[in-house]
Amino acid sequence: MSYPAVSSSLRVLVVDDQPDLLSMLDLMMQRRKYAVKTALSGDEALEVAPDFAPHVVISDIGMPGMDGYQLMAHLRAAPDLAPFKSIALSGYDLHTETSRARSAGYDAHLLKPIEFDQLFEMIEELVGEMELDT
Repeated sequence: MSYPAVSSSLRVLVVDDQPDLLSMLDLMMQRRKYAVKTALSGDEALEVAPDFAPHVVISDIGMPGMDGYQLMAHLRAAPDLAPFKSIALSGYDLHTETSRARSAGYDAHLLKPIEFDQLFEMIEELVGEMELDT
């Protein structure tokens, strides 16, 4: 299926400790003509985010070291980051997981394995009303 891009100026930061999934998400974002950066850890994401200034952050919750909740707390507290939307990725389909993700600052929660149609619909919905800088 072909997806129309929200905007070719959309910047997406994808964070996951699984290299295969990270590569797949990178490829899928590039096919959408999004500018994409990837990070294998929360620490790496914190290094990339200020210069990249993502419009959307897609992050795994269950990462070693800094988990997705801690990452989001750091990103939301960063004074130099412009407002952004965020999607939590998790292997747990529990109501409490979705609530905890929202409490941590995520705008949406998506269950793994990822349904790409659902992910792109979610991105489009989240950024639909944002004014994207270039």
